[in-house]
Amino acid sequence: MSEELSDSELVEAFAKEARQRCDVISAGLDTGTTDFEALRQEAHALHGTASALGLRRLGELAGLMESDLSEAAEAGELRANRAAQISEAAEALAAGVRASADGDEEPPDVGRSLAQLFAI
Repeated sequence: MSEELSDSELVEAFAKEARQRCDVISAGLDTGTTDFEALRQEAHALHGTASALGLRRLGELAGLMESDLSEAAEAGELRANRAAQISEAAEALAAGVRASADGDEEPPDVGRSLAQLFAI
């Protein structure tokens, strides 16, 4: 007999996963990696899990990160200033999932990162 996890347990597990994946994205960007496809895959996983858990704005943020990283994978480079913005977005996403797991309000950095990544 398998034991199903509650919604709060799923979000708590995702908070841990999100922190790890966001750290990979930030570290890759901070070290100047050109393996944007690997970073895109991390963002894709975040996008899918956030969306599946009903964390709509966090899923949207991860989707924007994924889109930028996909574009970079095709072009071989990120657009100007995007590395810092994506790294900040990754931190905001991890903090947002942690806040959700803790029952806290969404950090303002989530909205700020959404606005930055929507801007061209």
